[in-house]
Amino acid sequence: MVAYLLKRLLAMIPTLLGISFLTFLIVLLSPGDPVATQMGGGGGGGPSATAGGGGDQLNNQANAIKAKKKLLGMLEEHFAVVTWDATEATKARDWKGDDKYSRVTEIEESADIDDLPGWARSLALSADGATLYVGTKTGEIVVVGTSDGEATATWDALPNAVWALGVSQDGATVVSSDADGQVRIHDAADGTVRHAADSLGRPVNDIVFLPDGERFVTACDDGVIRVHLTANGAIDRTLSDHNNFVRALALSADGSHMWSGGYDGDLREWSTASWTVERVVGEHQQAITDIALAPDEKRAATASEDKVIRVFTTGVENDAPLVELGGHYHEVSAVVFHPDGRTLFSGGRDETVRAWDVELARQTAQVPQNTGRVFGLVLSSDGSQLWTAAESWRKTPIPRQYWNWLSNTARGDFGRSFTDQVPVIDKIAERLPVTLYLNLIAIVIMYIVSIPLGVAAAVKRGTPFDNVTSFLVFLLWSVPSFWMATMLITYLSSIRNWDAFPSVGLHDVNQRDMSYLTWLGDWAAHLVLPMIVLTYSGFASLSRYARTSMLETISQDFVRTARAKGLSERVVVYKHALRNSLIAIITLLGSLLPAMIGGSVIVEYIFNIRGMGLLAFEAILQRDYPVIMAVTTFSALLTLMGVLVSDLLYGIADPRITHK
Repeated sequence: MVAYLLKRLLAMIPTLLGISFLTFLIVLLSPGDPVATQMGGGGGGGPSATAGGGGDQLNNQANAIKAKKKLLGMLEEHFAVVTWDATEATKARDWKGDDKYSRVTEIEESADIDDLPGWARSLALSADGATLYVGTKTGEIVVVGTSDGEATATWDALPNAVWALGVSQDGATVVSSDADGQVRIHDAADGTVRHAADSLGRPVNDIVFLPDGERFVTACDDGVIRVHLTANGAIDRTLSDHNNFVRALALSADGSHMWSGGYDGDLREWSTASWTVERVVGEHQQAITDIALAPDEKRAATASEDKVIRVFTTGVENDAPLVELGGHYHEVSAVVFHPDGRTLFSGGRDETVRAWDVELARQTAQVPQNTGRVFGLVLSSDGSQLWTAAESWRKTPIPRQYWNWLSNTARGDFGRSFTDQVPVIDKIAERLPVTLYLNLIAIVIMYIVSIPLGVAAAVKRGTPFDNVTSFLVFLLWSVPSFWMATMLITYLSSIRNWDAFPSVGLHDVNQRDMSYLTWLGDWAAHLVLPMIVLTYSGFASLSRYARTSMLETISQDFVRTARAKGLSERVVVYKHALRNSLIAIITLLGSLLPAMIGGSVIVEYIFNIRGMGLLAFEAILQRDYPVIMAVTTFSALLTLMGVLVSDLLYGIADPRITHK
């Protein structure tokens, strides 16, 4: 017997794998994006589904969709600097068509800089273009050689995300900052911290070095621009012209002029000789998030929270933008000019990177898939490669998705519910016992009533008893369960008719105050109506199976022999005939166990019983995929257990059947 059980349990494994794979495919192949649809994002892959422009609500929705896709194993974080081939974008600028929107090419992905400790949050390129510094959201600085894209060193720079990076012209010094306003000066040779300034308590958003390398400038959320000494980090001067946080800085090659922008929407042009503002441009509707200078420094481009890129001329008293470029669905967070001075790249919170022709004032190229929320862009010295700091995600390959889900399921980890973030296994642990004992009681009642009824009908075949019982059980079988439940509540649980039995839940609200006997009586009273609905339709099928099987058995030779020996009719029927006719009835048990969950949906919904049936029904309505997948898995497990129980009972019913 033990060997047989082990063999049967091992044989269940391929079946469970097949069922789990089908369950996985159903969710994977459901129309549209199942998670985005469940979140109200459509699922068509457009902007609304992927963080398109509607403010923070859409951004939060996009983050929630990603988190839930990660929960299902459909997405995984891509800790890398995503690298793009910028050459196609510059070729597209030569288009001479009449329609300025008639041609948008795809920017091809190049070899990414992978295996970072966390998402890239900031980027800085050395003056010679040979070294790229990557600040991560986990506080490290990764030093990368641009020739091969390989990391040469990783520094533990800051306790928080590296918000901004700056590199001196001679490449000897790197300055980093974080969201708490900590500024640290590193030796570029080995990352040693030469100086760590006190925290400002507000994010330092940008860092630029003056050409002599002896000073650097920081922009902070407290609205102050600070000029620091590189030697010791001391503050040389403070500039407080902005009336709220400063987000972006840009510096001319000779260091004579600086541009700044922030929350007030004003682009300020400074003379660094006197550190005075020479010009203020106030054309922005919302905060300026980044500033880029053209190689000839005759134009400056600004990125803004109002989704528009504006290109201004520099050094003249003309406040009107030369060009306005609109196409992002959300805040534009980064801009950078190509060395040709005509092509401009941008990235934003809509998770796209785009290329623009400033001369024609049109978009020329765009990355083919979303990159994640973009924080920074850097172009290589020759303009051939574009590096992106972003919260990048990538689709998990389907085999890995299935393996991740299967391995988690094997550990009993079905993830968290989409609706309330409660672990799915906790929900099942709460609901499954309720459904099991309800249905086990119902099965016992059905067998206790149906088998004697079917046996009696077979023994009294053709009599009025057989005809009446057949009519009654088939009449009950034809009555829909929801109608029966409604009638029972109307006439047996209503103050207008007969309020005999409760019809909500399994206990009164004051059950904690009851004695054990009172509690038991209350529980039994609550079970009456659900038990009637769960059992009445099963009487017909079970009693008919019992009748048919019994009729076949009592016509066999061994029954006639038993009667010929003078055994009483009761012994012949219930000892000899019944035992041999139980095989077909036992077979039904294998299908009754998995039907517990499906058959309980209507009963649990109408009587407000918190069991697996109601859980499955609510999960389907709410598209709570982790719960649906878990319920399906448990249903499959119950099916296999039912078949196993049936096989074991065969040997008890008929000793001639052996388990080997």
